[in-house]
Amino acid sequence: MKKIAAGICVVGLCLAQGTAQGAEDCIKTMNQGAATVALGLYEQSCVTISFSSGVITKDVKYNCCGSAPTIRVNGADWERLRADGKLDGFRYQVITSSNNNYTLTFRKMSGTNPTSIAAEDFYK
Repeated sequence: MKKIAAGICVVGLCLAQGTAQGAEDCIKTMNQGAATVALGLYEQSCVTISFSSGVITKDVKYNCCGSAPTIRVNGADWERLRADGKLDGFRYQVITSSNNNYTLTFRKMSGTNPTSIAAEDFYK
């Protein structure tokens, strides 16, 4: 009986810890090797907000307020769903690359049109 009560307490504490944190606690800045930043855009469980322009290391700012898997979507499927209004409310990050420079844009579908949102609002 004591083991069950202890287990319930541990689970309760774990759940409470995740929900008691404020949104500002979810925004993290980490210093990491410059060569790993581009790979992290696709492999990190946290959403990359921005990163510095260091040569050896970069300060990378992450939004870890929730999970965000990296997915690829067929362009024709995306356009069909968008035109039908079935993506309304869908939030996503667009990563564009040109000459080894990355641009990160955060968007939310409003009806059939994408609107830009702040990176900090990605999980709101």
